Amino acid sequence: FKLCANAPQAASGMLLAKDIRDRERGGRAEIRVIEGDAEDDCSQHMALLTSVLGERTITLTSGLPDETADQEQKSQLTLYHVSDEAGQMKVTEVATRPLVQDILNHDDCYILDQGGVKLFVWKGKRANKAERQAAMSRALEFIKAKNYPITTNVETVNDGAESALFKQLFQSWTVKDQTQGLGRVHTRGKVALMHVMPQVAAHERMVDNGTGQVEVWRIEDLELVPVEPQWYGYFYGGDCYLVLYSYQAHNKNSYLLYIWQGRHASQDELAASAFQAVNLDQKYGGQPVQVRITMGKEPRHFMAIFKGKMVIFEGGTSRKGTSDPEPPIRLFQVHGTDPSNTKAIEVPALASSLNSNDVFLLKSQSEQYLWCGKVRKMLLI
Repeated sequence: FKLCANAPQAASGMLLAKDIRDRERGGRAEIRVIEGDAEDDCSQHMALLTSVLGERTITLTSGLPDETADQEQKSQLTLYHVSDEAGQMKVTEVATRPLVQDILNHDDCYILDQGGVKLFVWKGKRANKAERQAAMSRALEFIKAKNYPITTNVETVNDGAESALFKQLFQSWTVKDQTQGLGRVHTRGKVALMHVMPQVAAHERMVDNGTGQVEVWRIEDLELVPVEPQWYGYFYGGDCYLVLYSYQAHNKNSYLLYIWQGRHASQDELAASAFQAVNLDQKYGGQPVQVRITMGKEPRHFMAIFKGKMVIFEGGTSRKGTSDPEPPIRLFQVHGTDPSNTKAIEVPALASSLNSNDVFLLKSQSEQYLWCGKVRKMLLI
């Protein structure tokens, strides 16, 4: 669902909705649009939205003017150029708002800092190997140097396969040979004009519904150690993992390389996970799109890979021969609505950890208990 504001925001929202549909839902989801000032005309859509989100508990107040909100968001954007043209790797600030597409040179790499909310690493088609490696490492250094939260997401963007999230940060973006049409979209009122917007899904970094090939490695003694397939989906907070996802897009092999970093992993392991990701990226000719994931911030497609069988342990390690004893009592919060977004996360084994929105599994050495929240459907189980 998408609630609409002004025309530019509606256009950006539609692009984002399409991006989510194509990249996270395998192109099978329907997009339904509700005009904010015409909710009564969309009673069926509003009823469905309310069944998921619940009744509105407050009266909506007027927000910031669109111009003010847009200006605040764009004022935090900074674009950095990564180049070794002079024989020495340099990272130089080249632009702030407004950003234009033409500033991106296909021979180089860039880091787009979204004010600490997210970092994008854009890799030009003709950038050399050293620049491609340095761009990711410099982005990770940014997080520490600028005191950004350790949960700050870093995403690699390949030249020619930019996501809608990346493109909407620019003043304008043109996709070569783009076609027309939105597919099946439910709209009312003035939003019908959306049908003239360009179809860009064919040019997006398409990600399927998680049915591709998966390989998982754990960082151990700063090296990659393969994880046995029966343990795919089990992540320990004291470890770091690399997950390589292979899929077909436009009749060619494509790759996503997820870097999962545990909350309690050592600094050496965190650094090794980034280093080994670069090595794996080189092995596949720089094709993988790298996505850094901090514990508890797993994106939808990452969860979909494990088909509802993802379990995150708060601490510990999956390494063989570990001396850490297993806690006698463990509590897991099971959150999600279908196999593509469901995961179990270990939480403190306290009554205060329970909430009525989810299902919880209490595991002792001899018994297991399933606690179901009042508003959680049994379909989750």
